[in-house]
Amino acid sequence: MKNTYTFAVAMLWCAVVQLLPTRVAAQNCIQPLGLAKNTEFVYQVTDKGRPNGTLSNKVVQQMADEDGVYVTTFKSARLGKGNRPETAEEYKIRCSGDTVYLDAMLLLREQALKAFDGKDFDYTPVHIPYPLQMQVGQRLPDGKLGVRVRSSNIDITNITMVATNRKVEGRETISTPAGAFDCFKITYQYVVELDAMGMPLRDLFNVEEYFSLEHGLIKCQFTTKRGKKAKGLELITKKNPAQALQK
Repeated sequence: MKNTYTFAVAMLWCAVVQLLPTRVAAQNCIQPLGLAKNTEFVYQVTDKGRPNGTLSNKVVQQMADEDGVYVTTFKSARLGKGNRPETAEEYKIRCSGDTVYLDAMLLLREQALKAFDGKDFDYTPVHIPYPLQMQVGQRLPDGKLGVRVRSSNIDITNITMVATNRKVEGRETISTPAGAFDCFKITYQYVVELDAMGMPLRDLFNVEEYFSLEHGLIKCQFTTKRGKKAKGLELITKKNPAQALQK
């Protein structure tokens, strides 16, 4: 089974820009998040509030697809001790009209799939939308990843991973080792549901994300139902193409 590290990040990430109405012209689908080819950005990964490796990302391609949607592709590598790669994945950011879409595969939580190691997986993504005309108080649509687990064409179970109840709570200045950033604060619930041999299981995390107008994801923290820190991400380095190529 392919190993994947991510949160709705991930986080999301896992990484999407939020734009003020007066600054929409500063961003567009050609370079969403202010990202150009060869841009590199690195996150500190935390677990229960403690450092747990880094997540290194590099933009490798930007182009319009057959539907006219502009797609930015980046490679993401989880680095452990000694900066040795533990995982290597590829994700996409899609931009169409006045909306940026984060790859729903960033919602994948590998812990939910560990019990099905060696089985086959079919994915049904609903990519995570971020309107460019974002405002404090705005409620955002859900993102979702459906996973069908099967073996020899026999369905075993279905798993859903959803970023729901997404809301733009406010704006804050966030400082990290990469600098100080004017961010939107977005909160949501990350829910994992599956049927384990007829027994429904559900796991829930509360999530806080911070996004810069020009730099994308700055910080993300998952918290358990009991209020304890779980996984987290924090931007520690971002290099523009010229800086990245100086290695």
